Amino acid sequence: MPQRVIGKYKVHTFAPPPRGFDPFSATARELQRHGLPRRPDPATEAEASLTWVRAMRTLRDRQFTYVVPELEEQPDRFHGPIKRVTDASRGLVNGTSHGWSGTVAFVDPKVDPFAWVYAEWTVPNAYSPNPGDGHTYYSSAWIGIDGDNSPDVLQAGTSTEVTGAAAAISYAWMEWYPAPSAKIANFPFAPGDAARLLICATGPSTASCYFTNLTSLAYSSFTLTAPAGTTLVGNCAEAVVERPGLGFWGVLAQLPRFGEAFFDAASARTKSGAIVNLGTGTTVSMVADDGVTVISTPEIVDADAIRLYYTGP
Repeated sequence: MPQRVIGKYKVHTFAPPPRGFDPFSATARELQRHGLPRRPDPATEAEASLTWVRAMRTLRDRQFTYVVPELEEQPDRFHGPIKRVTDASRGLVNGTSHGWSGTVAFVDPKVDPFAWVYAEWTVPNAYSPNPGDGHTYYSSAWIGIDGDNSPDVLQAGTSTEVTGAAAAISYAWMEWYPAPSAKIANFPFAPGDAARLLICATGPSTASCYFTNLTSLAYSSFTLTAPAGTTLVGNCAEAVVERPGLGFWGVLAQLPRFGEAFFDAASARTKSGAIVNLGTGTTVSMVADDGVTVISTPEIVDADAIRLYYTGP
């Protein structure tokens, strides 16, 4: 696996699988060599195994193209831990945050920490709330581990940006806070594309990301090492729409009108193999800079399905 240093990350990429590669007949070593997740034991990890089978069947039958990722650090872009308006709302339904809107599920990391998180979503379109002001508005849809009552966040997702009356642009990214985001420059998304993502913590400071664009029939994967001094806590997992921090000081971006974002099959797994559906977590609504006006709010559709609405001006 080739290794590159991207800002504060060490990133390993994989060799594309040969034409006609069948993940169902591949050995564990062959899956690893070509950047595919291991097959969970169907007897002891039934739900995870079912998810794997569905994902691999899609890749094989629809003849997806593997993309060796090219990551570019975005030193002026941060996502990071939740900024709750009232810290006492942690773990309660209907908490509020300055930057997050979504759902957060908690476990006791000393007993059984989270080890992976998975979801599918449609990349939302976005419009400027005020096209005449010429400003750029930013939103990110992502899944991750940690970030609520922990100093780190292991996360990846899609970002959508819009300036004035121009069409919105979207792209894939990853981040292990406190390092900034890294854009996957050669793995594009567009508003309306269907994204699938699996993030696996392979150790306290290592992880693997498996990203699929179900619309363009492309997939990509890589492993990364956390920035120096950062380790995974594993106390929470989340599905979130966020307005990221911009610039050196991480001042929160302004949120565009994104309509709605829908996360499906959203779940996390603990180190022991227990599955926690993210729709069973606690909800968080996003507020504007005034700390009062709600600009994005979640709706629990099902145990593993969450819909988020733009409610701002």
